[in-house]
Amino acid sequence: MENITSVTNEDALLVASAREGDSLAFALLMHRYSRIMSSYIGTLSVSESEREDMLQEGLIGLLKAVRSYDESKAQFSTYAVTCMKNSIITALRRYNLNAAFLPSASPLEELETPESDSPEGIYLVAESGRILHDRLFKALSPLEAKVFELYLADVPYAEIGRRIGKDVKSVDNAVQRIRAKLKRVI
Repeated sequence: MENITSVTNEDALLVASAREGDSLAFALLMHRYSRIMSSYIGTLSVSESEREDMLQEGLIGLLKAVRSYDESKAQFSTYAVTCMKNSIITALRRYNLNAAFLPSASPLEELETPESDSPEGIYLVAESGRILHDRLFKALSPLEAKVFELYLADVPYAEIGRRIGKDVKSVDNAVQRIRAKLKRVI
């Protein structure tokens, strides 16, 4: 089992590379945190189709974490888990699901950082992540790509609309199309 310090240092390197556009680095982070996302989503009382949506939201939360992480404030694992959890909870609220679906205690805080698999497994996951990234951005229109970038930066819909010259409803429609495309790609 890896010790926390080596995982923390490795995460910091992966985050820096992912910010530079390295899809392999993001795929490794995605692999590392996917079990945490799945475990958390498993605690929610939602249908199977909603679980897939929540997995997408967790992935968006991880993307936001990579983009906005400040190493001087917290360890990446703590920050990423919080971002993923918040993204999922926000989606549940946005989908108007009853707050009773949320777990009473956060199992995310009790989980350890997942261990790395074999080099072959890591390579396959990384390659899958690169393919996922490429497919998603090929599927997005230029407008959707701009909206997605701003959405990942936690820019409010009204501000996104102002920046791209569209109304809030158009921004929301673009986000819904992005989610649908992400669901097909995943």
